[in-house]
Parts: sequence; structure tokens; C-alpha cells
Amino acid sequence: MIKFLFKGLIRDRHRSVLPVVVVILGVMLTVFMQAYLTGVLGDMVDLNARFTTGHVKIMTNAYAEDEDQMPNDLALFNIGEMKEQLADKYPGMEWAPRIRFGGLVDIPDENGETRAQGPGVGWGLDLLSPGSKEIDRFNIRPAIVKGEIPDQPGEALISEDFAKKLGVNTGDQLTFFGSRAGGGMAFYNFTLSGTVRFGTSALDRGAIIVDIEDARAALDMPDGAGELLGYFIDGQYHDDMAVEMTEDFNSGYPVSEDP
Repeated sequence: MIKFLFKGLIRDRHRSVLPVVVVILGVMLTVFMQAYLTGVLGDMVDLNARFTTGHVKIMTNAYAEDEDQMPNDLALFNIGEMKEQLADKYPGMEWAPRIRFGGLVDIPDENGETRAQGPGVGWGLDLLSPGSKEIDRFNIRPAIVKGEIPDQPGEALISEDFAKKLGVNTGDQLTFFGSRAGGGMAFYNFTLSGTVRFGTSALDRGAIIVDIEDARAALDMPDGAGELLGYFIDGQYHDDMAVEMTEDFNSGYPVSEDP
């Protein structure tokens, strides 16, 4: 029977070619769209996890309520002890403390007077600790335009567009003005080690990236972090495991009305 049907399809091409072509095109389009959408959604999840959310994220309740304002006076402290506890309880995770901050970036002239300045949004990442994966998570190496990644304390990266606006080059000094976590003004000097371009306007407009220990020193946050991001060791997001972990963690920390 199959042989008979096959001969019929071959002999009468006017009745067989069109259906075959339609089926082939339909399958190709379905496979392409499924693969494309899966890739786009996967990239969105991965990008958000790397830069913003992690696979899970720990914050204080008060910080979470005003997260967009980066309220470091409501940040986490004793991060070292917390990471040890989390490593014992959730061995399949890697934990990355981060500090987000905003302020004014000032460029002095040869006399120490302001030559240029502009608002910046900063990230304190673990750039210098051996074994840290933050440089890769933040995709810094491919984003370097000039100079190099900080390899010692007191160095900073800023976005290439921001550097052009301020008229600075690698090796120049810049001063960050902001607010300390405990109140009062923060002043901290950095040496520009390089510039970056991520291809995202939110980052390229006025980003400054420093080592987390420099951020802690500048903002008076010893052993502190605004956010503690958790990543699965295999680098992939697992929703069921993340939800289960979140519920387990939150069950041990009752909501307090005291921020």
C-alpha cells in the first residue's frame, strides 16, 4: 500500500508538490519561531540575572520597597558571615554581594578645581578577589573600549560615552561625591583604569564600576552590601528550585515593621 501511494505521488506531481511544499514550509517556520522565541526569552532571563536580579536575590525588606532609589542606609551588613551560612544551607549556589549607588562624578583640573562633572550610577562588584566570577557575569571583558579592568584598589571603570562627555582618559583622576550609608557626604578619589560600552543606554549613559571594597570604603559600609545575588553553579536558572529556596529562606525571617 505504501509503495502504491508513493508511486501515485511521484507520477502526479501537480497534486503532490504543493502539499509537500506547504508541509515543509510549515515545519520550518514552526521550528524557526520556536527556537527563536526560546533563545530570545532565554537571553532576556540570562541578561536580567547577570546585571540585576540574580537567580535569587537577598535584600532587607525596607531596601526592597525602595530598591530603585538604592537606599544603602537600609542595606545588609555582616555579609561575610551571611555568605558562610548560605553556603552551608544552599551548597548549589554561588553568592555575589553588590552595592549600587548614585552620585556626582567630578573631574579636577591641574589646580584641583572642577573641570567637568556629571551624575553617575555606580556598581560595586567583587573585581579583585581570586575566583570571583563577577567580571564574567557583568560581561566586562568584551565591553572594554579603552584601558583595562581594575587590578588594584582605587581604580574605576566608566562608560565610554560618559568618559567622552567628561573629557577624561585612562590614568586620569576622578572624584565621586555621594551620600554615606550612615549619613553625611561621601568623597572618594579613583583612578580611571578603562572605559566600557555595554550597548545598553541605561548602563552607557553614566556608569561607574568599582571594586566592592572601594564602594564600601566610600559609602561607609564595612562588610555591607545593598544586595546579595545568588547564582546556580551551572549558570542556568531553575525556576522550581529558586521558588523553593526563596520560600525556605523567607520562612526563617519573619517580616519586621522596623526598617
